[in-house]
Amino acid sequence: MLENMETMLFMAKFKWDAFVDRLMHEEKGAADIVAIMVVIVILLAVAVIFKEQLSTLVETVFSKANDWVEAN
Repeated sequence: MLENMETMLFMAKFKWDAFVDRLMHEEKGAADIVAIMVVIVILLAVAVIFKEQLSTLVETVFSKANDWVEAN
């Protein structure tokens, strides 16, 4: 059993090292990560700017959904 666990640990480390190596050397992945981070920052900024309107919108939607559920 110990040999089995050592083999599994070795394979996991090998896969992890291969993953990190691909991540560090693949340029497309880095560009995608940057693009995703920019989109997240923009979404957070929009959420902060329109916080009150978004809160009102969500409350209205849930209120109408609740009224519809109670009616049916």
